[in-house]
Amino acid sequence: MIKLSDILRKAQESQSREKPGLISEVIQAKEAMVDMHASKKLYEDAVLGLRKIMENTLQGKKVQGKRVFSIAKKIIQQLRVDRDTLVSFINIFSFLGETEDYLYSHSINVGILASGIGMALEYGEKQLLDLCVSALLHDIGLLKVPEKIIKKPGKLDKDEFAQVIKHTSYGLELLQNISDLPESAQEVVCQHHERMDGTGYPEKKKSMEVSESAKIVAIVEVYEAMTHPRPYRGEKTIPYEGVRQVVQEAKSTFEPRLVKKFLSFITPYPLGSFVLLNNNEIGRVVKTYEDQPLRPVIEIFFNSEGKPPENPKRIDLSKSPVLHIEKAVDESRL
Repeated sequence: MIKLSDILRKAQESQSREKPGLISEVIQAKEAMVDMHASKKLYEDAVLGLRKIMENTLQGKKVQGKRVFSIAKKIIQQLRVDRDTLVSFINIFSFLGETEDYLYSHSINVGILASGIGMALEYGEKQLLDLCVSALLHDIGLLKVPEKIIKKPGKLDKDEFAQVIKHTSYGLELLQNISDLPESAQEVVCQHHERMDGTGYPEKKKSMEVSESAKIVAIVEVYEAMTHPRPYRGEKTIPYEGVRQVVQEAKSTFEPRLVKKFLSFITPYPLGSFVLLNNNEIGRVVKTYEDQPLRPVIEIFFNSEGKPPENPKRIDLSKSPVLHIEKAVDESRL
């Protein structure tokens, strides 16, 4: 049986060869590679930088808020330069290094996603920075929750869940060690688990009682957690299912207006994800269109007979009235 990993490797090798008569494509590929490296470096530096900040606060050290703002500024700048590539790293990296690093990559991912909604809402620069900084710190209180609870592979009992709930108040304590934070930071740390219908925690607040920043972080935090592995759940959910779950919960737990903005920023079929077409071909999403998120460009990896195509094949669904995506496919099952 042919493995997907082997097909991906061969595809990368063929793309790296410069073909006569395709100079413009080669130049574009190289430029894209430069952008990818820039986004990758920013992502990795952001995770490591936030880890250091959080560790310092846990140790009781005083941290200047400008260090968090510096990370937020770079995220926002890169989103404006190359949004698709930076967002794709959210789906590529579950964590960097050891498994305990997931909290830091999770926080960076939430910062990226929240900033995307802020941009869709046309926030001004200060409001956007405040939102990103608040999102980066939303789960800082988890640092004080016992590790055995965080990493428990299974459902928490009543006492263990009570400990998890405390991470919002723990977060407020740790924020005291960081200077010059926006007011929204405390709101997000305390309210990002509140829900529109009052079923959240810690205070069961409803709708108008929750800040907009906290409502935004609530949406993207749930999506990010679903689409990445967690000890209590095991395997991650593919992005399409994560989006579907957010849309379903918009009816009661999330604000529909903000979910709509989330959907304008996050496509159900992000770059790098795999899909099944209605002609039974399977391929990877290589380009998306903001105005047509359900009709991206697909690079075919398996034809209708389940075999790799003899020649490279790409389909632009925005220009193909007959073909469409039947469903998202979990790469690990190919």
